[in-house]
Amino acid sequence: MANNGSSRRTNKWLWMWIAISIGQLQLATVSHASQALTFTLEPQDSVVPEGHSVLLQCAGKAAGKGKATPTTTSIRWRGPDGQDLGVVGDTFRTQLKNGSLYISSVEENRGLTGAYQCLLSADGVGSVLSRPALVAIARQPELNQDFIETYLLPGQTAYFRCMVGDHVWQPGLKHTVQWYKDDMPLPLDKLRMVVLPNGALEIDEVGPSDRGAYQCNVTSGSAFRLSSKTNLNIKKGAESGMDQAVAPSFLVGPSPKTVSEGDTVTLDCVANGVPKPQIKWLRNGEELDLNHLDSRFSITGTGSLQISSAEDIDSGNYQCRASNTVDSLDAQATVQVQVPPKFIQAPRDKTASEKEVLNLECSIHGKPKPSIRWLKNGDVITPNEYMQFVNGHNLRIHGLLYSDAGMFQCIGTNPAGSVQASARLRVVAPGDLTAGDDHTGDAKPLSSGLLARLPSAPRNLVAQIVKPRFVTLSWQEPQLNANEVVSYTVYYRVTNSEREQKIVTQSHEDQQVSIQSLFPGRTYQFRVVANTNFGMGESSQALEASTQPEVNIAGPPRNIDAYARNHKEIFVHWSPPSVTNGEINKYRVYYTENDSGAELYNDSKSLELTLTDLRPYTDYVISVVPFNHNGMGDPSAELKVKTFSSTPSEPPNNVTLEVTSSSSITVHWEPPAEEDRNGQITGYKIRYRKFKDAPQVKSTPANIRYFELNALDRNAEYQVKIAAMTVNGSGPFTEWYRANTLENDLDETQVPGKPIWINIQPGASKIELHWGPPQQPEIKIRNYVLGWGRGIPDENMLELKETERYHVLKGLESNTEYVVSLRARNVKGEGQPIYDNIKTREEEPMDVPVPLEVPVGLRAITMSSSSIVVYWTDTMLNKNQHVTDNRHYTVSYGITGSNRYRYHNTSELNCMINELRPNTQYEFAVKVVKGRRESAWSMSVLNSTHQNVPVTPPRDLNVRLDELNPQNVIIRWLPPKHTVGQITGYNVYYTSDMSKRDRDWMIEAFNGEETMLLLSTLKPHTTYYFKVQARTNKGSSNAPFSALATFTTSAAVIMQPPDTIAKGIDNQNLLYIIIGGTALVLLLLLLGLLLLCRRKPQSSPEHTKKSYQKNNVGVPKPPDLWIHHDQMELKNIDKGLHTATPVCSDNASSSGALTLPRSVVHSEYEVETPVPAHVTNSLDKRSYVAGYMTTSMNSTMERPQYPRTQYNHQNRSHMNMEAGLSQQSLTQPQSNSMAQTPEHPYGGYDANFCNAGYTGGQAGGNGAAGAGCVSTIESAKRGHPLKSFSVPGPPPTGAATPVNKHTPAVTIRPQNQSPYKKPSFSAATPNRLQGGSSVAHSTDEIQRLAPSTSTEELNQEMANLEGLMKDLSAITANEFEC
Repeated sequence: MANNGSSRRTNKWLWMWIAISIGQLQLATVSHASQALTFTLEPQDSVVPEGHSVLLQCAGKAAGKGKATPTTTSIRWRGPDGQDLGVVGDTFRTQLKNGSLYISSVEENRGLTGAYQCLLSADGVGSVLSRPALVAIARQPELNQDFIETYLLPGQTAYFRCMVGDHVWQPGLKHTVQWYKDDMPLPLDKLRMVVLPNGALEIDEVGPSDRGAYQCNVTSGSAFRLSSKTNLNIKKGAESGMDQAVAPSFLVGPSPKTVSEGDTVTLDCVANGVPKPQIKWLRNGEELDLNHLDSRFSITGTGSLQISSAEDIDSGNYQCRASNTVDSLDAQATVQVQVPPKFIQAPRDKTASEKEVLNLECSIHGKPKPSIRWLKNGDVITPNEYMQFVNGHNLRIHGLLYSDAGMFQCIGTNPAGSVQASARLRVVAPGDLTAGDDHTGDAKPLSSGLLARLPSAPRNLVAQIVKPRFVTLSWQEPQLNANEVVSYTVYYRVTNSEREQKIVTQSHEDQQVSIQSLFPGRTYQFRVVANTNFGMGESSQALEASTQPEVNIAGPPRNIDAYARNHKEIFVHWSPPSVTNGEINKYRVYYTENDSGAELYNDSKSLELTLTDLRPYTDYVISVVPFNHNGMGDPSAELKVKTFSSTPSEPPNNVTLEVTSSSSITVHWEPPAEEDRNGQITGYKIRYRKFKDAPQVKSTPANIRYFELNALDRNAEYQVKIAAMTVNGSGPFTEWYRANTLENDLDETQVPGKPIWINIQPGASKIELHWGPPQQPEIKIRNYVLGWGRGIPDENMLELKETERYHVLKGLESNTEYVVSLRARNVKGEGQPIYDNIKTREEEPMDVPVPLEVPVGLRAITMSSSSIVVYWTDTMLNKNQHVTDNRHYTVSYGITGSNRYRYHNTSELNCMINELRPNTQYEFAVKVVKGRRESAWSMSVLNSTHQNVPVTPPRDLNVRLDELNPQNVIIRWLPPKHTVGQITGYNVYYTSDMSKRDRDWMIEAFNGEETMLLLSTLKPHTTYYFKVQARTNKGSSNAPFSALATFTTSAAVIMQPPDTIAKGIDNQNLLYIIIGGTALVLLLLLLGLLLLCRRKPQSSPEHTKKSYQKNNVGVPKPPDLWIHHDQMELKNIDKGLHTATPVCSDNASSSGALTLPRSVVHSEYEVETPVPAHVTNSLDKRSYVAGYMTTSMNSTMERPQYPRTQYNHQNRSHMNMEAGLSQQSLTQPQSNSMAQTPEHPYGGYDANFCNAGYTGGQAGGNGAAGAGCVSTIESAKRGHPLKSFSVPGPPPTGAATPVNKHTPAVTIRPQNQSPYKKPSFSAATPNRLQGGSSVAHSTDEIQRLAPSTSTEELNQEMANLEGLMKDLSAITANEFEC
């Protein structure tokens, strides 16, 4: 029966405790629920003895909008492991019909303790998760088990510890403490004895009757425990030495406390000494006012401090100061008041359209800063490329899908509690944001009239700039109903992904957009749709573009942590990155003093590093960066760590002694310099003594700058010194200062004299004053009167204490003249004043932070007549140029020559500047900003916006086959509908590859107003794309294109009877004759040279070398065979050589300069820079037709070595090269190319550089004349145009020399020539490629030959001839010592 009664009492106490704890927890945990799905009852924490049962309750409801009955809800439970509980078959846990969870017996080793959560779900709405409810087993506190013998003097204070440990009790558990003396209950003498809140016993003024053994008994419910005994012994008066002074010592000092807002805090402090020390409490160096009526601070026992209803402002460092005449001693502890999380902004229910970007706001305040998690339907959201956390607390969803709908929860948690709020997200069809639950949200169909007004698809969508993390797109307005367009929507997504994102322009004039925050090395699909006020038009064709890959650098280190070891060291450790991309070579730890100091670093091969030689009590910002074989990786998150404080390294400054009476001296001082304090000053220690006597000690709070020493002897000399104190102890003392007290008390029969000096230090809004007392120390001073005014004295008056020597006037106007007066006063009256004039400063001087590095590589790319894209490089980032910290960039831009600038801030390394004036030059500069630090402005760049070309696109473009000649096509169009000015001509663009840029299309340009073009030389069975651009007297650089037209040529090749020339000789026979004649001439030439070589006099190699070195004209030059063409350089071609139709021309220059085809591989952003006029035309420096493009292949006038030529043989009568020939084919060796050797120093490369694509010249003749593939050089020695022997030469070794336009166009000279060879021929000496007249070919001769067996045989014969020529060259090489 007794046991049952005890059990009932225990259960009654437990249920009472549960009720109290629930009430407390409801104060700490707050929920802000969406009305769509809410909890009406949430589970609460429960602490019970082992073996007892627990009931966790949970209930909720769902709002059924527009329905008679509410939506049905269901409840599930999640266990301590975070997984759903399977209560079926669970022996201890059962879910009741009302949704509550019942645990029959809480046992330690069965996994039943921990956090439980309730999951509330409703069909069609979503799910929400309740607050975590902690189930724990009640524990007994840890008691003191150390036997201690204590010896005290009569009159001192005894302290007996009961419970130990930082966490004495579990939250909500109540313990009863009973003290025993000599195994008997101790009757408490309330005048001398007190039991502190932690169970400790304190006895003041101990005496012989207090001698004995003390122990405590702690009772929790029905259980109790006893601590060990502590013996108290009292010394006798004879052996105590009570006549000797003893410095204070602490029996117990305060310990750090972390409490929640509203709790009661007790800081223990008991000290003994002789004489008995006085206890004072300070917070952050300032003495607490314990006598204020509304003070929440009080003293418990002899010196312990109790704080009631703790608030956030109570956090700080507390010092217990025990002082007597021997010394003063401080014991300090930190109190941290934690504030439960509170919502500043809770998420709200939202309805959004598919493909939109949605932001859910959530802002929570608490101390410490709460950690924020987002949940969707009860599951934690892991950030990815589509769901991102913004500023650490808001949720952003890119490219909404219907599957994103549901319940979202924002949960903030810190040690003081948690708070959560839910919001419902509904995703509907675009334009139907008012859709409710009862319908699907389908948009109302448009009428046929509105459908006819919808615009067609935007045209010519291209990616103008493609970088690793952004792409700049441009397009042209739709061909139909362009006047209805109000804006454009750009949709983009990763290929093979369903989630599509969008960006909407501001107006119809914005036909370009820069898409940020892309991922490197991904392929994206882009499309554009025109928007009207009544609907969306057709979508453009998807454009596929791949962002540039980034260097495979290492990711950021994980789990970085740092803490101070002492006042000079910080220990940093971390985990390896998740993505290393190879072996990590080292880690670099960056650290900066505060936010404005210089950035320093140390390297480490391991996962930890100790930073040494740091400054005490200084904040350091720390981050870790990994390095692999590709260089610097991504930095870790930044940490801010403060080193420990230390004792001051210097004594106080400006110490003065002022004799104030016959028994008092006032000490004045200033604190040490900021850099010498090494921590927060908690007070000052003053030592003073009468000459040859033992010193005495006084201490002051940190906010006091003077102290009066009283009860001194009359007419005696005293010595005084002072030191500053921190929580770590006292710093060095000053030297001894001396002063004599007065023989008699001070006189007040006369007024004081004038202060002997005044020192004023001005600031922007304040004035600091120091002064010295009057020279008559025997005259009594009651106080000082300070006056000041703007331009005149004593507009304002202020009384100061007679002991003050320092004051600060605040709230003054900057850059203003003030007159300051100061006078002393006593009962007789005011003395003579001292005046001074001072002017406040214009601005407060600030510490200049260390500047950041200036951004480099600033470029400005013109996109349209109103927008320019600016991008740059930040040298402080890694190779991938990815911003991960809080830096941002400020772009300054303005019209060149103007002093008015605008500014644009961005966190990316690029931005698009819009709303610029057309045809106007702008100046751009950029700087980087990080906190208080910023860089200087970068070097400025200039660029101009495009001109607004007042012309609309040509209309009704049509392409059809020519019935008279099926090999040709006829292109027709209508002139533009609107134009300002006269149309001067048209540009017809065509290509078979839509992926090419406009500049790489083939162009037919002609003058006049003709709207038809006959185009030939198209490939059979090939699909071509055509578009037309009009030219006006204002140019065509920004004129719009017509709609795109497509045409596929026929698969059959129609053969016409061969034309005959010269008595029945057709073209094919002529071809055989020319090739045979060329081979015969070359063979005879080689044999003749061989005979000449045989006839030369025999001589030694030395003689031969000398003859060549002397430039002996009698020795013939070795034959310049075609296999040595890799040692030729082609010079300017004379205009006279091009009187006939050229055979291979890129139509690049009216002077006939030999050029390569336009390359599709350009510089990073293709800024079209004109080639200087003094640069000679060579194969790597080429210019194109004015108005089309001008490209400088290398602005430094240098180029790498050229690889050796490889010839490609094709079964055609001529070479037909595409216009988009890649530059890579000209600069990179191919797999079948010849290796670089001393004989062939330029390796091998593909020589197919004849460009037949671009035929629309403006300076060399009309566009139709050059429609076929043409040769570059017309020489009788060249042979038939079946092969091109024109080969690019290596770079010139000297400076470029201007060439006269009448000199021969082609000069052949050996490169890297042997010293045994003769020098190259001069320009006046003709060579074999310059001789002879030009060979003109008819149109029939230029037409493509059909593939035939005879042509293949001819190719085989040519290959054999080439082999023979190589053999002959090898035979003659030794003779000519080549």
